[in-house]
Amino acid sequence: MEKKKITTKDQLDDFYPVLAKIWREVFTPIIGSNQVEYMLANYQSKELIMQEIEAGVHYYALVLDDEYVGYIAYEVRPDYLYLSKIYIVAKYRNQGLMREVFAWLDELAANHGLKQHLRVNQGNTQAIRVYQHLGFSLIKEEITDIGTGYQMVDYVFEKE
Repeated sequence: MEKKKITTKDQLDDFYPVLAKIWREVFTPIIGSNQVEYMLANYQSKELIMQEIEAGVHYYALVLDDEYVGYIAYEVRPDYLYLSKIYIVAKYRNQGLMREVFAWLDELAANHGLKQHLRVNQGNTQAIRVYQHLGFSLIKEEITDIGTGYQMVDYVFEKE
């Protein structure tokens, strides 16, 4: 699997339909389509992603056999490597791709001498099982008001 760093608007424009598809696949059953569309518009719009990239967040499209199969985003913070996005398209899940992604992230964190942190929606039980299997431990719960009556109800996991 290839990791293609997204640094330009053209790269993001090319990849964005897959990003939106993944969000709808993953989150519609958990939080409903209205909140998914709200979050795509307000937290994962092309404009906001480009702002994040310019501020130092690293976005990578995951490519297998010339097809986008997922994406990741991370940020190097003073105390930890923050894994903000880790997604695989539904038809490519359970094929070992996540293990490959995390082997790379583990190496990246080790090279920086940092532990890893991530947030996961409490209703995303499949992802929670994967993270626990890969050595992450639950450290706290976070509920964040994101406007318009919506909340992000997450767990924060950590890996040393």
